[in-house]
Amino acid sequence: MCLFKVIDRIQERTPCTAVQYRIRRMLKEDIDSELFDGFYHSKWVELLKAHQYDDGGYGRFHSRNSKIKQKFPTTECAVDSMKMLDLQRGNLLVDKLCGYMEEVLKGGIEWPDGFEKNKWYRSAQPLFVASKLSIFGSKCKEFFSIFNCWHTILKETFADGEYNRERANKTAKELLGCDIEGSYIGLNSIYLIEFFANMQAEIDDALKQNYLKWLHYSGEKIGYTRVILNQGFNNNFSELYKVYFLLSKFPCFKTEFEKELSILIDKRDQEGFWNFGKNFLCQKLSDDWRSQEKMKIDQTIMILLLYL
Repeated sequence: MCLFKVIDRIQERTPCTAVQYRIRRMLKEDIDSELFDGFYHSKWVELLKAHQYDDGGYGRFHSRNSKIKQKFPTTECAVDSMKMLDLQRGNLLVDKLCGYMEEVLKGGIEWPDGFEKNKWYRSAQPLFVASKLSIFGSKCKEFFSIFNCWHTILKETFADGEYNRERANKTAKELLGCDIEGSYIGLNSIYLIEFFANMQAEIDDALKQNYLKWLHYSGEKIGYTRVILNQGFNNNFSELYKVYFLLSKFPCFKTEFEKELSILIDKRDQEGFWNFGKNFLCQKLSDDWRSQEKMKIDQTIMILLLYL
């Protein structure tokens, strides 16, 4: 069965505008103004608009405040929702958010979380912001300065084609003032994976291949997750999917993870849909998952994104 024939089956079911929009974006088809307007007023986008602060952010950026209940506990959570909905620059919601993140990088808006007392946090804070801003792109010079710094660390670490711990720490100390090996801003951090994935056009092909191979087989936990990539589907699937989604931005992803993607294909039902149940914590497109059909449509679209 052709992998994408399931899209025809989804469209035959007259899905909601958010599903239609996500399919068009996935297939790189034009979005007419009527469809975008319907999508921009769909449930999940309206929630993002309703909870956005006047400055464009969503309160704390990275660390949650356990004393306050919010629909989006951090700006990062809101950004991740926009990412999976595939909202782009060019509308008030995203443009306000990007303006906010750029101002945080420039120092025009104070970092909302406070600073943790460890040697990595001063370097981690701009990385958190730049990683999320990279989803939408930026021409901000501070953004490129942060990328160039981490790109240099990546290049030096893999200068001989293999991960070199000493090179990683030496270069990081020179540029950041601290080592990074074994820390939450090591090159296996989910934030650096996202940053490099979105900026992969600036990274040499051989370097990208060496980086993904190391992530795949190092046995290291992906920072800020419990995922160990060489354990494949023995990981929590929701967390594994989030890592795979980022890695899928790299052109070499399909080759490096060919075995895993083949196993995932075999997890479809007879109609070609994936359905991992409500334990698969991915972004909803439909208004709710009370209907099994809506749930499997949304999950199928999300998983298809790995195969583009």
